[in-house]
Amino acid sequence: MAGSNKLKLAIVLLTVSAFLYKAITQRSPLYLLAPPFPLPPSISSSCSKNFPELLRNCEDFSILPNTTLLFLSCDRSRREWYHAFRAFPPDVPKGEIFIWDYDKPEVEPTLLSGAESLDDDFHPLGVSAVPREEGGEVRLFVTNQAKKEARIEVLDVDLETRTARHKRSLTDAKIFSPNGIVGVDENSFFITNDGFFSRRWSTALLFEVILGAPGGQVVHVSIPPLASATGKDSVDAYSVAWISLANGLALDHVKQKLYVASSTHGVYTYSIPDMSRPYLTVPESFHRTPFATDNLHLGPTSRLFASGITSLGDFATSMLSEGIVGPAAWTAELLPRVDPSDKREAALRALDPANSPLRKEEWVWRSVYLDDGKFFGGVSTGGIVDMQGTFVGVSVVGKGVLVCKRVIERPGVLVGEENVKEEL
Repeated sequence: MAGSNKLKLAIVLLTVSAFLYKAITQRSPLYLLAPPFPLPPSISSSCSKNFPELLRNCEDFSILPNTTLLFLSCDRSRREWYHAFRAFPPDVPKGEIFIWDYDKPEVEPTLLSGAESLDDDFHPLGVSAVPREEGGEVRLFVTNQAKKEARIEVLDVDLETRTARHKRSLTDAKIFSPNGIVGVDENSFFITNDGFFSRRWSTALLFEVILGAPGGQVVHVSIPPLASATGKDSVDAYSVAWISLANGLALDHVKQKLYVASSTHGVYTYSIPDMSRPYLTVPESFHRTPFATDNLHLGPTSRLFASGITSLGDFATSMLSEGIVGPAAWTAELLPRVDPSDKREAALRALDPANSPLRKEEWVWRSVYLDDGKFFGGVSTGGIVDMQGTFVGVSVVGKGVLVCKRVIERPGVLVGEENVKEEL
């Protein structure tokens, strides 16, 4: 009997040890990441911070494909309104959705979220723009961390008049703490629920995050025709995956891949064999990020960009009170794994500070925007948005939208150096 108990104890200890080892070795090595250096003048001189008084605390943006139109999700009460820990103070300003053409920076962004049906209980996080089959219109999917209940707002935007109609508010048991969102088509989308205990139990949520438990959920949602019998919308929601602290999303229709950010671990990639049934995803790969990833952006030619937090302490301080200097900002591009025989590329990867805290086989990141917080800190969503290499970034703790004509470049990568052999 004693021997049997010892065997059971040994099995339990080995199982716990294996779980802890995996949890630690797959976590983002945030504590090993060196603080980013100041934004070089060669980059900052090409940058503009646009409409800082109008666009406050913008969490996310979505760009309409093949255009220069940005849809911006902003909430000037973001420091007071924190859904995860059920911080819903009364009498704070509602959130806002804007449309802005970054190619016409002198033209002020247009407010799209003024519909009365959105009321004052509107606090958006993720936003995704999908062209409608009807020409000239765009469908917006917006995650709304409303006090009454979390939901997804659906708006149709007329591009000619720059006006929006609030079409629907979608709720479901599987839409319990929506954060990131990405549209598949005008009738379906993916969302992330950031944590199992978000909006439910603050203490348990802290342990969920500390342990890196897979409490965050990826959900595919489709919108059937209006249910005429009840006069309400119904949705079909299907759980795709569970990951720790699920956050931003990106969908590559060409490669049929779904990218999901985990703020505690990194970026998960899922393949979608049949786009007519996008909920049937297949796990493909995982890449640790050097920072705590917030949101993802899919740029031209399927380039994926991740932006995140480099210091939890600095970010928390900035969330509590606005300072002159914001938290550091870091945006990096996901590259293919380096060919071991390509010594030059391996050396360039080794020099990139984004790869410094990672194992050699994890050197898949290329920094495109680094900022110590003194220029435009706390980028929550950022990336290259056109073939000219324009960088756009927004900050959940900052003001305005950042537009840079240049990013950090180095030989061997896509921007400005498309043919490495010619250089050599």
